[in-house]
Amino acid sequence: MATLFVLAVASISPLIFVAASGGYWPMQFLTIYALLPALAVWVGIGIAAPFMGWHRLSRALLTGVMGGIAGTIALEIVRLIGFRMFHAMPGSMPELIGVLMTNRFMHGPDLYSNILGWADHFLNGVGFVTIYVLVFGRTRWWLAIPYALVIATIFMISPATTSTGIGYFGLDSGIGFMITVYLAHIAFAGGFGNVVSRSPVLPETFWHYHLTGSQQIAAGDFAKTQSSQAH
Repeated sequence: MATLFVLAVASISPLIFVAASGGYWPMQFLTIYALLPALAVWVGIGIAAPFMGWHRLSRALLTGVMGGIAGTIALEIVRLIGFRMFHAMPGSMPELIGVLMTNRFMHGPDLYSNILGWADHFLNGVGFVTIYVLVFGRTRWWLAIPYALVIATIFMISPATTSTGIGYFGLDSGIGFMITVYLAHIAFAGGFGNVVSRSPVLPETFWHYHLTGSQQIAAGDFAKTQSSQAH
């Protein structure tokens, strides 16, 4: 059950930006009433996990944090090159997130909004990697690439991109945006994929864990049935 809660709360950070970009709710409202409660649950489970004996989940959360930070740093290196050198990005995504979170869109970013925006940006990375670890477990590093490319594709067809006025995949501003986003997410996959693949104590995957449990229950029920029939 705790694993399901983590999967749910880890998805909140990227989802609220899409929801705000689509005009469903203001980003500041979603930050206060969705992101902060989700973060509290996430941190609470992380603190409680070792004491509750949820060692599998605790290891997954730690790997998610380390992999998310490594992957986001790699992503940012590529994104900043595209943004600063080739002008392939319409603006700084963390700064945009920050001004939306603080309701400063008409005033522009300041130190406080930038801190919040960058913190949320890294939280997104940690969330995506945590979900990956819980669902897929330890994999070869390159298997993270398809996962990251799916994230990139969804990002470029969602309101997070189209609301900026550059169209699907950013093609209204040229092909540079799409290339930069895909390359940045490949770098993200390389960063977190290497952390995940090198983790010596990663748990079984979420699906394997529950499937195995179901099989054991079914086997136990079958054994009981056979025993009853024998008597």
